[in-house]
Amino acid sequence: MLKVKNYFSTIKFMIFIIIFISIYISIYFEYTNHYFLMILYFCLITIIMINSYLINIKNKTSGRLFHIMLLINICTVSVLQNAVPSVSIFTYGYALLDDIFKEKKEKIKLFISMHFFLFFLLLYLTLIKRYDINTSIIMIVMGISLLAYVGLAGMLYSIRTLEIEKEEIKHLNEKLKIANIKLQEYALEVEEVTISKERTRVAQELHDSLGHSLMALAMHLEFAKKICTTKPQKVEEVLSQSEKIAKSSINDLRTVVTLLNSELEIKDFNGSIEKLITNFYLFSNLKITFNKNRTLDELSPGIKTSLYRTIQESITNSLKHGSATEINIKITMTSENVELVITDNGIGCENIVKSNGLNGIENRIKLLSGTTYYFSHNNLGFGVKISIPI
Repeated sequence: MLKVKNYFSTIKFMIFIIIFISIYISIYFEYTNHYFLMILYFCLITIIMINSYLINIKNKTSGRLFHIMLLINICTVSVLQNAVPSVSIFTYGYALLDDIFKEKKEKIKLFISMHFFLFFLLLYLTLIKRYDINTSIIMIVMGISLLAYVGLAGMLYSIRTLEIEKEEIKHLNEKLKIANIKLQEYALEVEEVTISKERTRVAQELHDSLGHSLMALAMHLEFAKKICTTKPQKVEEVLSQSEKIAKSSINDLRTVVTLLNSELEIKDFNGSIEKLITNFYLFSNLKITFNKNRTLDELSPGIKTSLYRTIQESITNSLKHGSATEINIKITMTSENVELVITDNGIGCENIVKSNGLNGIENRIKLLSGTTYYFSHNNLGFGVKISIPI
């Protein structure tokens, strides 16, 4: 898109060069014997050319300077229309409409009114002053010029309206993108808080159930130790009760572990990743590719959770920090390890500064005896490669 825009800007610049050369030639032949006027008009057309270069090539289309340059061009072209009988002058007069419609909506009416009045007033005066034609022909020329003016103005207004709407849509998409990234970050935070609360609850559950049982078991064993010589017949009863307490503790532990695993385990890994990717498909220009592999569900819950968290964090980072439009997720599994590679086409960087998210990925993989490797270069995207033994 940028290349096409630059291509049209180059063509537009070349057309302006041809128009200005034509105007210079017309001034030269018209005022060959009037050096002062020739130099004056040369200076005026040079001013117009500089202003046009700044407006159309350098895109100086905002602020008070733009208003001044546009006003100078309108007035100067009007003077030259009456002074130099050149089609190029009138052609550039029409071309000024394009600059006017780059203005803000509230300023367009003022400049278009001024340009319309001066353009047709000078056109009428030029026809009367320089050409010996009757009134009816003048009216025909004025009518054709008016139709061309209105048609061009209408077309430029429509184009400008579409450009404004396109910019508004782009701005809204950016806001939507930021909102979605924040939503994903919030979801991650909520998930971490939920896990933290669950850990606290499990710890409390272990303390309340196992703590009490183990304390009772310790007291029974200590009592059995004291009476083993004085009341040996009582020892069997105490040991029997201790066995019951131990079995009850084991059952309580299994219940807590089962409850914890049922809430944190990812049963359908491929489905979970697809659901995660779908959350980011609000952006029409975002493409995320992921190769499904049914054997991934055979991995341990801890590995699947770590892979999921890594993919989740990487997608968020690619959008938030890399402004990526393409993200590739590839998982391969052998008999010895599982390998995850995530790459994007974002802006990248030369020096990777590890954020909390990247450190979190690395720590999570390290707990599984795995390795993490980050790679990136300016304008060549960002990538992460992890390997976990299975």
